[in-house]
Amino acid sequence: MYKFEKQYVLRVSDFDCYDRLRPSAILDFFQDVAGQNADEMGIGYRELIKKDVIWVLLRNRFDVIKSPVPYSSVIVKTYPHKPGRGDFDRDYYIESPTGETYIKGSSKWCLINFKTRKILFGDEGKCDGDEYTETCVYPEGVKKIKNFSEEGFEKFSGRTEFSDLDHNGHVNNVKYLDYVFNAVKPGKSEEVTSLEIDYVHEMQANSAYDIFYKKIDGAYYIKCISGGSEIFRAIMGVK
Repeated sequence: MYKFEKQYVLRVSDFDCYDRLRPSAILDFFQDVAGQNADEMGIGYRELIKKDVIWVLLRNRFDVIKSPVPYSSVIVKTYPHKPGRGDFDRDYYIESPTGETYIKGSSKWCLINFKTRKILFGDEGKCDGDEYTETCVYPEGVKKIKNFSEEGFEKFSGRTEFSDLDHNGHVNNVKYLDYVFNAVKPGKSEEVTSLEIDYVHEMQANSAYDIFYKKIDGAYYIKCISGGSEIFRAIMGVK
């Protein structure tokens, strides 16, 4: 079965000011193991970029069962699913060394042409064999968030920086969660329990953006707009 796991020691920088694992750190671990697993499968960045092909995230989702503590060790696992027509789902678990589940999640990826930025529907991301897992973290899948109006929401404005870019030439998905945290500023009594995020458009360095957010029934509804385009929408559950 295609899978990958790696042990990490959590750093202080992975946590917020209340010693809670930051959502951006969670997505950073997901991204890291996904990239290494893709490399092992022969469909990683270094192989695909030779053909002007790159992986791009469409959606991310996770649920926090229990937050680990700074300096503790965790095992991050990932399992890719059988590819769809043009999308690729992948599951994740962050666990203690003894197997206790801290966080579970899933993501949906696609392949695009690096130069044209258009989605590809070929076989570049597929591997031979039937070694894909059939067990899903979310049997219903990682669904698209229904659009919602940002009217009446609070607004936070910012600008992307050069340091936010990754080797695909756009703002890395992890950075979006830092933007959200800077906007929402969850209080000591608002621990993040879940996240769903849809990536709609990419952003470049030195791009002004507005994040609109509102707490509704125990969750923050969030939308990011830049240059008149929606960049992402998200729902962040808190308790």
